[in-house]
Amino acid sequence: MGEINFVKKLNFQRNYMSSAKNQKISPKDEDAVNRLFESDRGRIINSAAIRRLQQKTQVFPLEQNAAVRSRLTHSLEVQQVGRYISKTVLGELKKKKLLEPYGLDERCDAFESLVEMACLMHDIGNPPFGHFGEAAIQRWFTKLLSPSYLYTPNSPDPCQISALQLTGNEKQDLFRRQLKQDLCSFEGNAQGLRMAHRLLKLNLTYAQIGSILKYTRGAYDLEPIPPEFDYLMKKPGYYWSEVDFVSELTKKLDMEKYCRFPLSYIMEAADDISYCIADLDDAAEKGIFTVEQLIEYLKAEWGDIEQNDLFDQTVMRAFNNISDNHTRRIQQDQFFMYLRVNITGKLSHYSALQFIKNLPEIYNGTFNSALLEDKSPEHRLLKVLKTVAFKHVFNHHEVEELELQGYRIISGLLDFYSPLLMMNRRDFAELVEKNYHKHFFIETRLFHKLSNKHRLSYTEALEKISATNEADKSILEFYYRARLIQDYISGMTDHYAYEEYRKFMVSN
Repeated sequence: MGEINFVKKLNFQRNYMSSAKNQKISPKDEDAVNRLFESDRGRIINSAAIRRLQQKTQVFPLEQNAAVRSRLTHSLEVQQVGRYISKTVLGELKKKKLLEPYGLDERCDAFESLVEMACLMHDIGNPPFGHFGEAAIQRWFTKLLSPSYLYTPNSPDPCQISALQLTGNEKQDLFRRQLKQDLCSFEGNAQGLRMAHRLLKLNLTYAQIGSILKYTRGAYDLEPIPPEFDYLMKKPGYYWSEVDFVSELTKKLDMEKYCRFPLSYIMEAADDISYCIADLDDAAEKGIFTVEQLIEYLKAEWGDIEQNDLFDQTVMRAFNNISDNHTRRIQQDQFFMYLRVNITGKLSHYSALQFIKNLPEIYNGTFNSALLEDKSPEHRLLKVLKTVAFKHVFNHHEVEELELQGYRIISGLLDFYSPLLMMNRRDFAELVEKNYHKHFFIETRLFHKLSNKHRLSYTEALEKISATNEADKSILEFYYRARLIQDYISGMTDHYAYEEYRKFMVSN
């Protein structure tokens, strides 16, 4: 373990920052460094991806009740919890007189801002309809690229999907398998990093991007996951399309292979704390259960309650604070306010202490666990809240019907846009170049519906292809074309996806 020095770790450089500009800013100039991170705040808050979160689901897709959380309101709550944990970490280190030895006396504002913005943007890569949208994209591409799907490699004019069919060339087939797995492993976290860097071109500081890199496995990686990193690599964290940038990022942030950036642990804890309460609050708002019923569910999962144990200090104290003099609606609001205050206070403080306790490993990114994943009462309480949500919210018939509806919408949209993937490379290139193809009327109109931002990303990617043989060029062209479709559909809001699906259904 090397020294802990956050002046070095919180890299304020950017991917597109000129070397001359870099040289003008000294790491010792705290004000100048803070202004760079403040610029990150502005870029993130003013981005279209953040605005779209207001019409993406948290639990209840297409919800009309504004009191029920969207991804945006959820992200704002995560941001606040992340700020609380950060302040607690810095406060505890100040008490121990460790701010200066750790290089944090000049980086307190930066530390806090980086965590806050990571929390705000942690869901920007999520597709419409949440995890069911993810599952729809994964399964649709898995079916499309399965060996049983109709390939036509021997026809005079094969469709471009045949570019990923195995041919017996060992090197190229390995590449094909990697890219196939990459396309079949759509993941909101990986898409979030792609959006921030490639699609939105926010050009954030390396430290800010590092703070949202939650998982350290490439979606294309076919190698077995090392046991010492099994938690950090349990999901894909980035796609093959961003592998060069992630390699550069890890060098700039002094991160070893498979390791995490330290501030991402706080972002993750803030998300865990926020949504475990929010999902129950929203379910009560929707009338799925009453506060009294929720208490019984929570008691059943916790087991025996002892006086002044964590459950008694948080859940029961919130319930006992309800005033009998108010209406049931006000009582419900009171209960969740106290519950949120009690649980956030306890779990955030514990997360901060865990961060400090394991700081050498966390600083180096080798801490192979979440901050709230141990045998503590805090972890037990978090697990109880999640279990009750799983049993009584996510399994509720209304939620399941909405999720299935979302699954069908995303699958249907992918079906509608699939003709663009079936075109051979030459014809699609003509369509891209001329914005029209006289022999592909449907495909031309589908292509016109794709956003300019996503089309530009596709053309930029093709310009950078350095492959010398036609087979590799063909493989990469199909990969980026598939990414184009995934980018477009995953970037839709719930409402836009629903309306687009309805339009296509009517046109059929």
